[in-house]
Amino acid sequence: MTAFLRIVQLCALVVLLFTLQIPVKADDAAKALRVAVAGRPPGLGNPYSTLPIGAINPMHLLYDALTMVGEEGAILPALAVSWEHQGDDAWVFQLRPDITFSNGEVFNAQTVVDVVTYLRSEAAAGYPVANETAMIDSAELVDEFTVLIRTNRPDALLPKRMSFVYMVPMRYWNEVGVDHFGLEPAGSGPFKLKDWGQTTGFYVFERNPASWRPSAHFDEVHFFGVGDVVSRAQSMTSGQIDLSFKLSLDLLKDLKAQGFNTVARQTYSIGAWAFRQIDPESPLSDTRVRRALNLAIDRESIAKTILSAVTSPVSQVATAEVYGYNPDLPLFPYDPEAARALLTEAGYGDGLQLEALVRSDPSVPEQILIGQVVAQDLAKIGVEVRLNQVPGQRWLGHYFSGDWGSSQILETSFNNTIHGDVIRSIETASCLKAGAFFCREDMLTLIEESNKEFDTDKREVMLQNLVAALHYDPPAIYLFPYFDTLAYAPHLNELPTTGGRINMEQITVRP
Repeated sequence: MTAFLRIVQLCALVVLLFTLQIPVKADDAAKALRVAVAGRPPGLGNPYSTLPIGAINPMHLLYDALTMVGEEGAILPALAVSWEHQGDDAWVFQLRPDITFSNGEVFNAQTVVDVVTYLRSEAAAGYPVANETAMIDSAELVDEFTVLIRTNRPDALLPKRMSFVYMVPMRYWNEVGVDHFGLEPAGSGPFKLKDWGQTTGFYVFERNPASWRPSAHFDEVHFFGVGDVVSRAQSMTSGQIDLSFKLSLDLLKDLKAQGFNTVARQTYSIGAWAFRQIDPESPLSDTRVRRALNLAIDRESIAKTILSAVTSPVSQVATAEVYGYNPDLPLFPYDPEAARALLTEAGYGDGLQLEALVRSDPSVPEQILIGQVVAQDLAKIGVEVRLNQVPGQRWLGHYFSGDWGSSQILETSFNNTIHGDVIRSIETASCLKAGAFFCREDMLTLIEESNKEFDTDKREVMLQNLVAALHYDPPAIYLFPYFDTLAYAPHLNELPTTGGRINMEQITVRP
């Protein structure tokens, strides 16, 4: 390495440390775990402003739900220790006793009633969590630690849905209001807020001594907002960060070569380009066109050259680990000749011009490059796609409203990570989605029947049939499962996980 390059790297590191305001040496006395994240949560401590997804989720340190999802979609106890359905439209949850929020308020069945009542109110209508639990009708107090939740339709999935409804001390919530609660949150998790870091540039959670799931080693967790992958990697190599995620595969290889522990693993969520099929004037309303676009993509080459074979191509809305995955469906082959033939049959032999909304801040660092290659593959069959990049918050607006402007395609995902069950992806690609982009009326009865079926074997077959329907009549260009990339310092033991989530409160250090 030349002296000039060493100076450039040193200057970059100084700028990085100044920007992050990370102390050069860790405070060993504080036993602080230092974690790189994209930034502060969008609603600060408001747990309902976003869905609790991602391998590293600060909200999981502050809050608990009634249940949590484990490996292969298994439903596990959390603040509820057991549950059973009563008839078709009610579930009874038995709650864990002796739980206290960090502000001293007691958790009990009344808490669940108050949380559910709030999420069903007009005040919460804009929250993603409220939309995801729209089938809940009400919650009723049975006794201090027993609550009955009624649904407006039979819902076999309700215990899994409750895994992303975090419980908060509602008396405090109502007293201080949503905005103040976000600034000074209270939960039952292993940590509580110490400082949002408006002046330091990083925010700090400290050990919650009242929690039922205490921190195994660390007294504090320091979250540093590091926006780009290069800076995240540099913060690791400089020794300023212990744990980081969403690193590019190339940088992950470099970090591994330097002695860091690294993880690259496939998630349950499918990356895709969704079609606006419901517009009858659009070429994408024709099944032949949608199948043609799927046949035009050389997924195997993308997997090898861009994704280093970390993940594999898919042709359905689920991965093999997800409940409802259909193992009998073939992959879409790379067959540009067949794609051109289908376009010609549909009346578009002279080609097409389409627009696609894609994220400028993707969930996977390689996603932008994948999008460019997909557009190139489509161009080879005469389909010219103009890529319109939008930031994440604007993308969310397009996704939830269904207003894509002049675009016919939206980069999206079929997210099965939340509860390991394919029904969420099926409902996303249906008339049931708010701002629906794909709607087949004949599927609604089948979806409703699957949600009524409490026999798990029978329900799995019903879901597999729905998945097959969405393969042969694709609502999107199916691409690849998303994948998590993580790197952590050599002094940390192997990262403990539940499902796809890192349990940061269980992280320990090597002796």
